[in-house]
Amino acid sequence: MEHSGIPMTTEDLLTKLSANTDLTLLVKRVSAQKIPWVVVSSAATADWQRRDPAAWTHVSEWVATRGVALVRI
Repeated sequence: MEHSGIPMTTEDLLTKLSANTDLTLLVKRVSAQKIPWVVVSSAATADWQRRDPAAWTHVSEWVATRGVALVRI
């Protein structure tokens, strides 16, 4: 997730993700709104983990480094 000890930037993360995916939209939302938490469905997180575990790992770590809590419902 880090480059030589430097946290991944939003731009770096978006480059790693496929365009127009739910994960991309989540990253853009967190980045644009500067929110302390974001609600995501448990089904969505399970699906992301199943379909693209590497991308989900990058996104969840990126969110955590920004101090944003993922609230699963």
